[in-house]
Amino acid sequence: MKAAVISVSREGAELGQRVREACGGITCYERRGAESGGEAQLFQRTLALTDEIFGRYDGLLYIMAAGIAVRAVAPHVASKASDPAVLVMDECGKHCISLLSGHLGGANAWAREVAAAVGADPVITTATDVHGRPAPDDIARVLHMRVEPLEALKPVNSAIAEGKPFLWLVDPALPCAEEIRQKLAALGIEAAPYRGGESCAAAAVISEDDLPVLAPHVYLRPKNLFVGMGCKRGAPEARIRDAFFGALGQIGAAPWQVKALASVDVKADEKGLLDFAEHMGLPIHFYPPAELKKWADAHHVELSDFVEKTIGVGNVCESAALREAWKGKTLLPKTKFAEATAAVAAGLSVSSASDRAMRRK
Repeated sequence: MKAAVISVSREGAELGQRVREACGGITCYERRGAESGGEAQLFQRTLALTDEIFGRYDGLLYIMAAGIAVRAVAPHVASKASDPAVLVMDECGKHCISLLSGHLGGANAWAREVAAAVGADPVITTATDVHGRPAPDDIARVLHMRVEPLEALKPVNSAIAEGKPFLWLVDPALPCAEEIRQKLAALGIEAAPYRGGESCAAAAVISEDDLPVLAPHVYLRPKNLFVGMGCKRGAPEARIRDAFFGALGQIGAAPWQVKALASVDVKADEKGLLDFAEHMGLPIHFYPPAELKKWADAHHVELSDFVEKTIGVGNVCESAALREAWKGKTLLPKTKFAEATAAVAAGLSVSSASDRAMRRK
């Protein structure tokens, strides 16, 4: 998780440094005049800083009064599908509150991690969590799957929280059906093959198709990952394959979860890339540097001056993955392998109708 810790007091700043040391991928923002003396970026006003960085991080931890944090993020809150995880912790480190995006954004899990790191009590208020019952949107995040339609989550999760009969169903037509059932079993979930006509109060159906269920239900789509790839001129297919499987391995994902590959259009004649895509049975799309640069700039990805001078965009694989995912989020940033680079992005968990509307923009 690419995260930021924002503090407004010296004590809070020192606590933020403890979080940074214990949890990776964190940038500390400390109020000018209330610095810890550790590695940090300085700011003056919390609201102005939030305006600047809200869309830049997967998670935001505010070490301050909850009211200040609420007022800071309120203008930016859009959807549980796209909002970052937001936590609030008091400057004495007693309580760590999961405030926003508990499931899809991972705030609940992150609150537990941060709390454990500094000896705080995690405060989780999500109904399914307090009852100890797994929710589809939380499981979708863990398994890198896509939830749709998003609006069906409310009645589905309400049924789970109330302890009503709930079914986890896996489409037996999926080539990976048994592997998915094993992954769910490892999470303490017993899933059954979908047969149609099941009786329940609500259900989660893992399938690429819209299978009929006579109860409130959501679909979890297994193919929800997009891999961006770059390579040296003439890189053999074996090197592309190593980068692809190496990238997926770093996030614990499987090849059957990948929906498409992407790269920059100057690589459109790379035989290694084309052969690999064909052998994997995956579509590969190529984008002009100017278009990828827009995505790189919007997501503040790490850039290479040499690559930008050579190709026209300073980060091929990560910007291509984000472009292909279309307003998704980075799961694995640009990662170097022998003669190739790879990055992985996940698509947003939104309804089909919303997704179509986004793609028209």
